[in-house]
Amino acid sequence: MQHPGILLNPKTPPGRVLRLGLIGVTDHPVEYAAAPEHWGVALASMRDEPPPWLLEQIAAARERCDLVIAFPHWGPNMTSGPARWQKRAASSLHAAGADLVAGHSAHVFHGVSWNGGPTLFDLGDVLDDLGSTPTCATTLVCSRCGARAPTPLELVGLRLEYCHTRLAEGADADWIAARLEHACGELGASVTRSAEQRFTIEPRRE
Repeated sequence: MQHPGILLNPKTPPGRVLRLGLIGVTDHPVEYAAAPEHWGVALASMRDEPPPWLLEQIAAARERCDLVIAFPHWGPNMTSGPARWQKRAASSLHAAGADLVAGHSAHVFHGVSWNGGPTLFDLGDVLDDLGSTPTCATTLVCSRCGARAPTPLELVGLRLEYCHTRLAEGADADWIAARLEHACGELGASVTRSAEQRFTIEPRRE
């Protein structure tokens, strides 16, 4: 099951209301797309480039909101890292005004990059209703991020079993740490392990 949790916890002055914009789209399945005569999903193919209407929606949210998250369900299942078109699309979403791009679809978590802004290409699952396999038995939850700056992200690793999600511990947490360091390293981000299943991600300093 998709839709991992995201909690934004910026340093907001006391008493100030923070307005958050969340724009969710998917690039499949086509047969579920909304149409004038029926309800459905917001279908947005991004293999060439994000459609103009999506960029316009993000720009409009940017005008009204303190923080804007683009939340695309994109790409095929069980991939180990982002495709080139996802990297290009993420840059376009940031350029349109997204503070954070948080993707999902692969059922496997990917690395993080700062190409135009913080991008979590795939957070994995939050609940396994398919029957766990070693490739999709872990996930990440983004517990903290800031706005329009290379503020470090804080991620929490989870262990998934069939219809049961818990914090990763022991060998599971170690596996997540090793995979996350490798996946983020390929995308130019560094990982600091702050607790057993808690990680801080930030751009690699040259």
